[in-house]
Amino acid sequence: MNWTAASIVIELVGVIVVVVTLWYVAIQIRQNTNALVASTRQGLLDADLGLISDFIEYGIDPHLIGDDIELSDLDERRFTWIVIKAIRVREFAWHQYHAGNLDEETFQSYMAPVPGIFSTERARAILKFYTGSEAFLKILKEHAGLS
Repeated sequence: MNWTAASIVIELVGVIVVVVTLWYVAIQIRQNTNALVASTRQGLLDADLGLISDFIEYGIDPHLIGDDIELSDLDERRFTWIVIKAIRVREFAWHQYHAGNLDEETFQSYMAPVPGIFSTERARAILKFYTGSEAFLKILKEHAGLS
């Protein structure tokens, strides 16, 4: 038996096994990445739908409540927390975008309502006690036209 030929065949089989394994791992990573992106989008959608439910349940939509509209103390607090919830949803989207789990177009779609949310002094005042990321606050203010 020619040991050199056998050695070459064994090495060739080993190379093929390594290539097939790497190909399989690449497919698994791609599927995992797609699942992570889908999960991120689902989480954002759920959070935004919860926000819309709050708009409906309490009749408080920051886009529609001007500074001239008088709110009860309870509704003023609801307004504040609804705006904070809207900020946090968008901050989560920003973090996911920077982590590579969200594409630019989807991130921008979450930022699109920001100018309307912060069109009143009442809503802009909430930014004074914002405690999240300073980097995100800068982006938020840019989108709101406040920078």
